[in-house]
Amino acid sequence: MLNAPRRSARAAASASAARPSATAGNVKKLILIGSSTGGVEALRNVLVGFPFDCPPTLIVQHTGKNFGSGLVSLLDRICPARVRAAEDGITLEPGHVYIAAGQRRHMGLTSRKPLRLRMKEGPDISGHTPSVDALFTSAVPYGKDVVATILTGMGQDGARGLLELRKAGAKTFAQDEKSSVVYGMPRVAWEMGAAQQQVPLTRMANTLLQASKV
Repeated sequence: MLNAPRRSARAAASASAARPSATAGNVKKLILIGSSTGGVEALRNVLVGFPFDCPPTLIVQHTGKNFGSGLVSLLDRICPARVRAAEDGITLEPGHVYIAAGQRRHMGLTSRKPLRLRMKEGPDISGHTPSVDALFTSAVPYGKDVVATILTGMGQDGARGLLELRKAGAKTFAQDEKSSVVYGMPRVAWEMGAAQQQVPLTRMANTLLQASKV
């Protein structure tokens, strides 16, 4: 990760000029991702395959409180889309990836459009702050417009929320055992029927993007 090449000025300028003209908040699909142990490398593998005009993507990554800003910076180096830290009140835009990591607030969605991020203090949910379950549960009202996945990680955070999303019409996935550093969170999601399909990490980016087009 530390050796990830920064996007060239020419590529960045080209991507900026070609960004979609959709109005902020006027989005059709959302991609939600939850990850924990082994998630940094997993996210790198996923986001490098995302185009500059990807659907708004919200990520909760369990990490230490001092690593959140560094993670955002590292992923922004390799992702064609813009990667930024989650902040309260941000209006969701295509071509942007929002990451909650190392914060003491849960990330969720507002209950009305235009869709915005809501950062809320509170006790741990499923043992974590920020919590994947908190993010997934907040998106249930928009279920049919959501594509969600759980990547490698220890524990069960995200499984319950993923099940609620599936019941609400979302397309749901989990990383498969072979490609997971820790097959904990994905396993629970799969065994409880929250994930419709298990996907190898190498195919995850394409799977999420294709599901967001349907």
